[in-house]
Amino acid sequence: MRRLLVVNVLLGIPGIIYYWMLSLMVLSDPLTTWGREAKDFYEAHSIFPAEVVLGPPLAIGTIIWVLSNVNLIYRRKHTGACQKTSGKFLHWAMALVASLIPTAVYLALAAFF
Repeated sequence: MRRLLVVNVLLGIPGIIYYWMLSLMVLSDPLTTWGREAKDFYEAHSIFPAEVVLGPPLAIGTIIWVLSNVNLIYRRKHTGACQKTSGKFLHWAMALVASLIPTAVYLALAAFF
């Protein structure tokens, strides 16, 4: 269980950058303009540049997170700690919460300073 928390907290540290960039993208452009047809893909109010910048690194980070957690489930399954389906669900829920801890700490510190 300790390995689960340490690995996911460490993987959550780069996640701070993605949460920040995604929040800037959402806050800078109203949601009403996202579904419209853009004549120029490189227009200043288009979402296309944000997808090009955020897409590949976010996909790579997500793949690394999923593969590392699959490896942790595999290790726990062989030790006998994760035999039931509820144990796997609990593992994924704890992994998600643990990966959000660095962002929550950063936002809490930013609120005070």
